[in-house]
Amino acid sequence: MALAPIGQSQFAPGFAPAPSKEMGQEAFLQLLVAQLQNQDPLDPTDSREFVTQLSQLSGVEQMVQMNERLASIEIAQAGIVNAQLGSLVGRTVTATSDGAWLGASGGAAVGFDLGARAERVEVTIRDESGRVVRTLGLGETFPGTRRVDWDGLDDAGVRAPAGRYSVEVKAFDASGRPVPVTQEVTGVVAGISFESGVPELVVGDLRVRLGDVTRIMQ
Repeated sequence: MALAPIGQSQFAPGFAPAPSKEMGQEAFLQLLVAQLQNQDPLDPTDSREFVTQLSQLSGVEQMVQMNERLASIEIAQAGIVNAQLGSLVGRTVTATSDGAWLGASGGAAVGFDLGARAERVEVTIRDESGRVVRTLGLGETFPGTRRVDWDGLDDAGVRAPAGRYSVEVKAFDASGRPVPVTQEVTGVVAGISFESGVPELVVGDLRVRLGDVTRIMQ
């Protein structure tokens, strides 16, 4: 008697395994034993197919052990990462960012790094709907890390509402050609946020991903 492939029933009438999306080691073994118990005595199990079934069981056991080990490694790595992130609280970091947070009072700082001397720099600030709130212009600006302070007013001189704004910085040389510019934010890490599903540094009211951090200072 040939054993039916796992998943095809040779059980006695009325016997059925509980439905499951995944078959674990114990369920696999129970299924194999049930097949042996319900084999036809006049047509016994082929020994070669029985060995094949046993090898499948061994494979399932190895997969279960591997999954358990991977889960343990993942937990350990998460603990290490969380400990490392905690050490950043209170440190000053610089990270690439195209956002700015405006509070109920005061202004907001916009940072960027200029790759070469620029004849003019344009800073465009937009609200969450994409509407241009304020356009700031700078004259000749030299290479390196630069900062623009936005006073929180729109182009009409009216105080903009508190909230998150997107910032776009463009720089041009004397011929009108673009100059390389990298947008950055610098601030003290106040905490760690996991709201997005990945760890983010809380810098002011902004959320900065660890992969975007370019400098860490005391």
